[in-house]
Amino acid sequence: MSIRLFDCHVAQSRADDLGPVWQSGNLASGPAVTELEERLGKYLGCSSVVALSDMTHALVLALQLAGVRAGDEVVTLAFNCMSSNAAIALARATPVWVDVDPSTMTVDIKDLASCITSRTKAVIIYHVAGYLTDLEGLRNFCDSHGLPLIEDANNALGANWQDRSVGTFGDYAVFSFYANRQVNGIDGAALVCPNSDLAERARRLRRFGIDSDNFRTSDGEIDPKLDVPEIGLPASLANVNAKLACLGFDDLDSRLEQSRKNFKCLSAAFEGDARLKFVNELPRARSAFWVALVRCSDRDRVMAKLKASGIQCSRLHQRNDRYTGFYARSRELPGTTTAEQQLLALPTGWWLSPVDIQRIIGSLRASLD
Repeated sequence: MSIRLFDCHVAQSRADDLGPVWQSGNLASGPAVTELEERLGKYLGCSSVVALSDMTHALVLALQLAGVRAGDEVVTLAFNCMSSNAAIALARATPVWVDVDPSTMTVDIKDLASCITSRTKAVIIYHVAGYLTDLEGLRNFCDSHGLPLIEDANNALGANWQDRSVGTFGDYAVFSFYANRQVNGIDGAALVCPNSDLAERARRLRRFGIDSDNFRTSDGEIDPKLDVPEIGLPASLANVNAKLACLGFDDLDSRLEQSRKNFKCLSAAFEGDARLKFVNELPRARSAFWVALVRCSDRDRVMAKLKASGIQCSRLHQRNDRYTGFYARSRELPGTTTAEQQLLALPTGWWLSPVDIQRIIGSLRASLD
């Protein structure tokens, strides 16, 4: 049987808990959306949370609220998913690719300084696979340059920096509830805003810019007198997805702790093995470990052997600076190149049993030989 890199299953107990939602008639909208916003806000220790249909739209709104306009530049990682960087193109802005340190897969702040121009209007930092970047250093950098910081924490829910939650360092932050994330809503996302006024603006923009509370008259018809001064997106989160995501918070911390234990077991098994270098978290970080990242100079051969033995693994991302549709200038990114050539993502999630972990260790040792 194959060992999965990600788990996208919905437990029968949680499917059963959705029964009242299915029968309520409130599938596209309903109270679970507000419940999810409140639950995530409580988890993070903030109150300005807006639930959305997906992370790309959440990032588009973050850019819009941050003041990014057509022709502006936004600094971002090339080693990333298109679901993140596509938002920059949708905002009609241009990405500027920043390099990473391949030993930690965190942003190279020295290189970040060389990315800034008069056209730079925001910095988006992706916490790669739930590994946290230097959030204090990054926050200080953006403050000193007068730039909004957007945390792309799409797979980092539950990580923290010196006991402070990821997603609370940026001016904005985005989390994903896609099926393979820490909280599975099948799809969906959340945008963390700096204050309630911007959160309310985001709530209007997630439904075309409509003020839902006043959009219809008492008889249910659209009010012809109501203006829509700012046109938004079709980005409302469905009530049924929101309810499923809410259920995912019930055991989130215990599942995250199991992922961390699995990571420690895997990394300890290869301590001192020069053929394999685990990407380690920064000293003040407590990462989420969406996957376990390792570097291997013989990555492609090892990856092929692992897959043949039933261990799902992956290169994780294709660097986005190869895509001409971004119309971005090329930059030398030596750390990203190293990651592209050596990085391998291994399973480390909460769904893995001790037997699974030992099987991964055994298969990896055999693949290295």
